[in-house]
Amino acid sequence: MKRIFYPKSIVVIGVSERPDNLARNIIANLRAFKYRGDLYAVGRQEGEILGIKIAASLDEVPDDLDLAVILTPASIVPNLMKTCGRKGILRVIIESGGFSEFSDEGRHLEQQLLATARKWNIRFVGPNCISVVNLETGVCLPFAPIPPDIMRLGPASVVSQSGGVSLTYMGQLSSAGVGVNKAISIGNKADLDETDYLNYLLADDGTEMICLYLESISDGQQLMELARFSSKPIIIHKANRGQASQAIAFSHTAALADDDRIVSAAFRQAGIIRAEGLRDLVTIAQGLTLPPVNGSDLMIISRSGGHAVAAADAAERHGFRLPPPPDSFIEAVRAHFRADVIALTNPLDLGVIFDFDVYALIVEQSLQALSPDAILLINTYSQGEAEGARRLAHRVGEIVKQTGRPIAFCVYSATDDIQEIQSEIGMPAFSDIEDALRGLAASRDWNQRRVIPIESTPTSIGTSPPVRKELSLIGGMLTSDLALTLCQTYGIPIAPWDVVHDPDDAVRAAQRLGLPVALKVLSSNIIHKTDAGGIALGLDKPSAVKREAKAMLSRVAVHSSIEQPASLMVQQMVQSGVEVILGGKQDPTFGPVVMFGLGGIHVEIFDDVAFRVAPLDRVDALTMIDEVRGSRLLEGFRGEAPVNREALVQALLSLSQLLLENPRISEMDINPLILTEDGAIAVDARVMVREIDPED
Repeated sequence: MKRIFYPKSIVVIGVSERPDNLARNIIANLRAFKYRGDLYAVGRQEGEILGIKIAASLDEVPDDLDLAVILTPASIVPNLMKTCGRKGILRVIIESGGFSEFSDEGRHLEQQLLATARKWNIRFVGPNCISVVNLETGVCLPFAPIPPDIMRLGPASVVSQSGGVSLTYMGQLSSAGVGVNKAISIGNKADLDETDYLNYLLADDGTEMICLYLESISDGQQLMELARFSSKPIIIHKANRGQASQAIAFSHTAALADDDRIVSAAFRQAGIIRAEGLRDLVTIAQGLTLPPVNGSDLMIISRSGGHAVAAADAAERHGFRLPPPPDSFIEAVRAHFRADVIALTNPLDLGVIFDFDVYALIVEQSLQALSPDAILLINTYSQGEAEGARRLAHRVGEIVKQTGRPIAFCVYSATDDIQEIQSEIGMPAFSDIEDALRGLAASRDWNQRRVIPIESTPTSIGTSPPVRKELSLIGGMLTSDLALTLCQTYGIPIAPWDVVHDPDDAVRAAQRLGLPVALKVLSSNIIHKTDAGGIALGLDKPSAVKREAKAMLSRVAVHSSIEQPASLMVQQMVQSGVEVILGGKQDPTFGPVVMFGLGGIHVEIFDDVAFRVAPLDRVDALTMIDEVRGSRLLEGFRGEAPVNREALVQALLSLSQLLLENPRISEMDINPLILTEDGAIAVDARVMVREIDPED
């Protein structure tokens, strides 16, 4: 990867002297950004561009160059790759389009590229990308002209699936006072994908934060693994958020778990900061460029009372506290006021002070007296006050550097000088209160996460050979007895039951288990037992058991085939408690995913659920429980005793292990799992097992 970002020699293939030739822009960018390495150009005809001789063949340039950049018609790219391999050029960027994103023929060309790359041990970027930028060394390889004066060297590196978005982020991060270190447009990611670049940038000295724009995720598990142990903040703008089709969903879990919901849960679990759009990502990066915010105590200082009130509202939304200033601080500030007309609180309204130098003194006094985790300083000024406001900005920049404390400087002005201010003070300035607080909150959340210890994943729970053998043979929906047996094998407590085939057997089973009991139909053809009349609860007399068993078998007969007549489960009734649902599914991007929510009908009505990607640890289990709004019911409500939360945690960890060890389980629900102060008991479960693929 180093030869891609730090090449000492580059050959650009596809260059001509024609004014409309795009590859010549690559040469121009390298010249404009003062690239100092050896530079070569290859085209169909000999010529010269910006002092660089254009060779008519790749064979005319030296062997063993660090990097080749190809921008030619797609049809000739595979042969050029072969020549690169033969000449020992083992790092290639393919900016050409017309591959898998375009047609079946293009897909075949892309497969040829991969085959050639593997043969010659070539690693390549793209195809269909706008290329690589490293502002440290002047490597600037996009085919679009880029003026050097709009780019600012800084701590953020960008990985983008879109070439246009990568250029937008480079420009916006530069103009926002953050700056860019490296940027790469990954295109079709036929060879190198986002995890390859992320892995490199995590170890790159010039990169302090990594910003990604992704429309698809190649390897969700690897992405999470890299992020979980990252010492650098990772911000992802995930686009292409359309909901997955739920037309064939078997379980509640699959019906509730659209792709984007799982993406958000996975990012949260791994400590990835999710940006909601272009502006949001830049705002987050601005906040992370400031010194770290290590807590939620915030001091707001504003020249305008209205802005102060608006900032207080926004601060509360972002989870900040506004501690009242001590009397000693109030007295010190009061000395600067001409008249005692404003209450000195937090937020602090400085509207009657017209000396911007005093603002800087008050900022310093705030840091000394309150020691807040962050300060939000809001300055509104007219064109005639620009000189004093500029002086204040410079002093704030100095205070930040001297104290290492985060100050979000928010500017509302009729003058258009915010970019100049940022450049002069060497830190971002915000143009909106909401943006400033979003940036501070992102810094706080990231830095607080860094101090949370990462626990190991739970110890595997052994699976008995009979269950493994059974799952290896059975495809389709498991009946409730088999599904509950599977749960029990993984340590999830279950309500006792017997399987019967006629009403008399049902009565005898009920007497063995102890009345009252529940009756449930067992049939792989019936997914929703309630809709088919296949469930009856609270049967407390033998006569009621017999009567209901006979009626149930009659009702469900129409749903069962002759070859597989319905059986009945007679199950011991469980004492009342809080009903929750545990679920799981195999996600195509992240693998096994665990769900938790309120059970029974609540899960469908309120859609109040949380997801995590397996394997779960205790922190994952606890945070997903707290994420569900209805989880307050677990603490005890209106005199009810709190439930055994530890039993729920263990059930979630067991379900995580079950899904990991049985990848053919495509969907499953444990609904309800009844929680009491004594523990947890699974009452019903549904499991869908994927049929064995003959090619597996």
